[in-house]
Amino acid sequence: MTGDASFQSDVAAALLLEKLIRNVYAARLSAEIQPLQWSILRYLKTAPENRCTVGWIRSFVGLTHAPVVRAIKTLTLRGLVADRNHPQDARSRLLYLTASGLDSLRRDPILSLVRLMRELPENDRVQLKKSIRTLALGADIREEIDEP
Repeated sequence: MTGDASFQSDVAAALLLEKLIRNVYAARLSAEIQPLQWSILRYLKTAPENRCTVGWIRSFVGLTHAPVVRAIKTLTLRGLVADRNHPQDARSRLLYLTASGLDSLRRDPILSLVRLMRELPENDRVQLKKSIRTLALGADIREEIDEP
């Protein structure tokens, strides 16, 4: 019985975490930058130049080729991302942020979550970051769970 209540509490916490992340991306219009596109913009800002290719981005976001290419195409059409020849690999292109892409990152919705986290007491914030890191880098979350 205690296991059932504990499991339900864990499910409730996971649902709240999902709600928290969804609320960060309040803009849901197709003309807005979508969550995958934000991830790509963030990646391009921080990744080494030689890893700014579709393949590396695909690995980073954990998706197949097609949705990543569609997202990059949309970002390119909006003038947020551009590409150039890869000096070491003629088969791929290097992607980079345009000035508009860099400017867009100043309005990154994930920063609202950062602001919320920074309002937590220091000890809570440290523990939250450790817990998130453990969850994100731990077991594959796509595995089936055999709980009640």
